Amino acid sequence: MKEPTMMAPDWSSLPKDLLRLVLELLPWSSHPSFGAACRHWRSVVTLFFPAWLTPLLLSAADVGSTNLRFYSPYYHKNFEVSTTLEAPSAKFCCATGRHLTLCQVSRILEADLVTGDVHELPPIWYAWFHFVVYDGADRMFGVHTIAGPPRTALAIRDDDGEWDDWDYAAPPAYDAKRLESSPNTNPVFHGGLLYVLLDDGKLAVYDESRHGDNGHFEILDKPESYGLQCEDRYLFESDDGELMSVLFGRRGTPVHIVKLNEQEMEWEKVETLGGRALLTGTLTTLMRKSKVKWTRNKVFFAEAL
Repeated sequence: MKEPTMMAPDWSSLPKDLLRLVLELLPWSSHPSFGAACRHWRSVVTLFFPAWLTPLLLSAADVGSTNLRFYSPYYHKNFEVSTTLEAPSAKFCCATGRHLTLCQVSRILEADLVTGDVHELPPIWYAWFHFVVYDGADRMFGVHTIAGPPRTALAIRDDDGEWDDWDYAAPPAYDAKRLESSPNTNPVFHGGLLYVLLDDGKLAVYDESRHGDNGHFEILDKPESYGLQCEDRYLFESDDGELMSVLFGRRGTPVHIVKLNEQEMEWEKVETLGGRALLTGTLTTLMRKSKVKWTRNKVFFAEAL
C-alpha cells in the first residue's frame, strides 16, 4: 500500500490574524523583510519608509535610561522606540540620516536607526562633544563649540567598518575668538566645508584640509546678520544643496526661512517651499519633497515630543 505523501506547509496561506500576531513579536527593522516574503504577508505590514528617507523628528526622554521618540508626518503621530538605550543623562549630538548619536561624559553611543544596532564609538579624551557630524561616507567629526575654546576631532572608518580613534586638531591660540554656536542645530557640511551657525546669522567655517595644520573654525566677515529678529534658529542644507536657515520668533511666530546667497554672502528671505515640507526643532532639521498633500509648504516644529 502506498504511503500518503507528506505535504509541505503552505506558509503563504496563513490567516492574516495569525500573521499580525507574529508581526507584533518582531522589531520594526525586520518588517520590510517580513513583507518581502510574498504578497499575502505584505498585506499585513504597515507602510514602511527607510529612516534615512523618511522625515523624522527625534527626541529623547531620560527615564532611568534613554527612551527614543520620533514624529512621523505620514501618520501625524508621535512614536516611541520599544528598545531603550542604557544611556542615562545622554544628550543628542547627531541625528543625521540613519545615524543617531548620543554623548555622555567621555562616552559616545551610536544607534543605527535601520538595524537597531547600538555600539560605542571611540572614547573622548577632552571633555565631550556638543555635536557629531558625518560626511555620508567614511569620516566623522566631533565638534565642541558652545562653551570654552572650540575643539574639533576627526575619526575615519577603516576597511572593516570600525571607527579609528579620534584625531584632535591642535587647539586654537589663547586669544582666539570663542564660538557660541546655536545649541540646537548641528554643524552642516556644505561645499566640502563644515559650517557652524552663530547668533544672529553669523557663520563659522572649518576646513578639513587644514585639520593637521592647526585647523580650527574661522568666523566669516559676512554674512553679518539675518536682518530679522528671531528667538530660535536652525541651519540646514536643502534638498537642492542650498545652505538655509529657519528662524522662529518669540513663542514660535513668526516663521521665516532664509537662504545664503553665496555670491554676495548675504541671507535672502525665501517666500515659498515649492511644495516641500520642512521639519525642524531638533538636530534633524531637513527639507523634503512630499507625496503627502497636506504636508506640502508646511513647517513642522518639534518643541517637545
